[in-house]
Amino acid sequence: MEIKQLEYFLAVSEAKSFTRAAEQLYVSQPSVTNTIRGLETELGLQLFERSQKQAVLTSEGRIFHSHVEHLMRGISHTLDEIQAIKNLSGGVLALGLAPLAGVPDCFALLQAFRESYPGIRLRLVERPAMELQRSMLEGRLDLALLAGGETIPALEYLPLGSLEMAVCFTRRHPLRRHNTLRLAELTQETWILFEDGETWPPVAEALATAPPAERVTAGQVQTMKGLAAAGCGVAFLPEPLCESDNDLAVAALDPPLALPLTLAYRANRHLSHAAEAFLAIARKGERSHA
Repeated sequence: MEIKQLEYFLAVSEAKSFTRAAEQLYVSQPSVTNTIRGLETELGLQLFERSQKQAVLTSEGRIFHSHVEHLMRGISHTLDEIQAIKNLSGGVLALGLAPLAGVPDCFALLQAFRESYPGIRLRLVERPAMELQRSMLEGRLDLALLAGGETIPALEYLPLGSLEMAVCFTRRHPLRRHNTLRLAELTQETWILFEDGETWPPVAEALATAPPAERVTAGQVQTMKGLAAAGCGVAFLPEPLCESDNDLAVAALDPPLALPLTLAYRANRHLSHAAEAFLAIARKGERSHA
């Protein structure tokens, strides 16, 4: 059964005439007649009562007509959605966001995408960096915004700049008067790190050269900040994530520790139109900061 057969069937049903249907379809009347006859043979049903004046649906034809109308509406809707995806006026972008990537630069990138393509629905998934990368390899995510963390050879990483790391602690801490701190001054403290933060090269190096008295890991930024505010240790976070909390004192690190901010995507794999558009905006922003 072909779509053309169904289109001809609906045209004859509406026009109640093979001749008028042929005129509306801009084809010959024998072409319509033969197509409908072939459809009836394929189905083993007579769809029309034929007379010299008109063609009227049989009872079987009316049942078939109700299903064909529903089917053709679905096909039309599907084609419209596909066209919208191609035109970037519709579709979905599944984007991963690692906890420490929730900084103003990333939100500005999201805003730029939303303003450029308001018809594309953005589905944000917040998970640890490694989990997001595994989801990309499994095809469940299009892209992921990451901050630090381990990388996977099967993925490509577009650099989006870096985040200055800071140390934050309760305002009751004796170090609260310091604007900058060296790691050597923190070796007697409990360090609060993100759960996969120990693998970041700058943090791993710091742990090797100036190990703390104790380490605590957490999976959420708010948990790290809450522990620091309660006096349970000093938390290492991107500076923009520290400054918004009035319960914390914040000090810069000397020398600075930078955390790379990247957009991950699948190498040598098909990207959706929406993902390509987001990647293009990210590349444009990366060039403007170069």
